[in-house]
Amino acid sequence: MSLFAYLKAAFNARPLGMPIPPNWFGLAAFGLLGWFVSPGFWVLGAGIELAYLYWLARNPRFRATLARPGPQSDGAEKHYRDLLDGLSEPQRARQQQIEARAREVLALLSRSPLMAAHADSLEQLVWLNLRLLAARQALAGVVETAQAESRELQQQETRVDQRLGDPALSTELRRSLEQQKAVIDARQAAHAEARRRFEHVESELQRIGQQIALIREQALLATDEEHIARALDALAASFNEASHWLNDQRDL
Repeated sequence: MSLFAYLKAAFNARPLGMPIPPNWFGLAAFGLLGWFVSPGFWVLGAGIELAYLYWLARNPRFRATLARPGPQSDGAEKHYRDLLDGLSEPQRARQQQIEARAREVLALLSRSPLMAAHADSLEQLVWLNLRLLAARQALAGVVETAQAESRELQQQETRVDQRLGDPALSTELRRSLEQQKAVIDARQAAHAEARRRFEHVESELQRIGQQIALIREQALLATDEEHIARALDALAASFNEASHWLNDQRDL
């Protein structure tokens, strides 16, 4: 692709499926400021727009996304839809709420090329949230089974232990009972592990929500010229923490 093609794509880029490119909001904001406040904002807006387009058009991730063939893009979209459609209504609503908040943050980040550089990390958080919701739903099924069958499994194990205490048992029956006890123990261990993982996943989902809320607050602080340098530093630190955390959660 030519540089002009990359610039055109950058101008109309719509991350996270936003209906309107966030870049347009920035242009509209500077246009209104120039009209109602001072024409100097038109010059400032033009400079920021050129810097943003130049940065995004030369960004390796952005170029790789444009160069990705259609089937892969369709495959990613299908994977997203499959995960989302597989969620229960309450969990789907949780994902949609996170995506709505992320779109609001992206609109805030798009006002500055410096802050817009962090949009990719935000998209990773949203995608991880969806995968964790799918994992949570699968684990919830095991946890519900564990709660329903916990007493029954314990009673079965007690009966098996009582029978194993009979010295008159045949070798074959004793072996069968021991294998049955091993299966019961394995199921109880799996139930305990499912509860542990369920709590872990729920905790990470809460963390993502808090992380996106923090990013939003820091992006709002960055609109205050008096504190913009400090807010940008805090914003960069927040995304660095999120990036390290994402790497730690790949196996999960």
